[in-house]
Amino acid sequence: MQIFVPKCCSLIYRARGAILLLAAVALFAFPANGITPAPTTAAPAGPDGFSQADTNQDGKLSRDEASDYLVIEIFISRDANHDGRMTLEEWVGGDPTRSADFKKRDANDDGIVTTQEAIAYGRAHGVVNQIMQEADTNHDGALSRDEVKAYYASREGPAK
Repeated sequence: MQIFVPKCCSLIYRARGAILLLAAVALFAFPANGITPAPTTAAPAGPDGFSQADTNQDGKLSRDEASDYLVIEIFISRDANHDGRMTLEEWVGGDPTRSADFKKRDANDDGIVTTQEAIAYGRAHGVVNQIMQEADTNHDGALSRDEVKAYYASREGPAK
């Protein structure tokens, strides 16, 4: 038991780090993917993820802008038929241990997670809190394009 617990914790820590890294990549490194979520959550088209996430076009990402963009990108990647409604099957992707996470996001218990439910969950549970803490180097509560680039470079190395 003593051997299992540290190994398990180590795996959880590495998985959490990998998820944060993937989220940062989705938010900041990739251009628009051409798939538009429901109109109430769509970011204006832009040349890159930062421009899309910056919905008020002030050159900075608030916690909500960063969270919404990440949640939408993750949602789009899992919504296999791109209907804006994620089923349990789409969420778990063959891993039944993920069903509890789905149920947490399904606010009205109808067996479907909408983009609105996913965004509300992301905001309420601080999906981007750790990224904001690490990337917001001037501690103004928002991320500039330069802070995003520096954060991404610290995780993946400089852009090539």
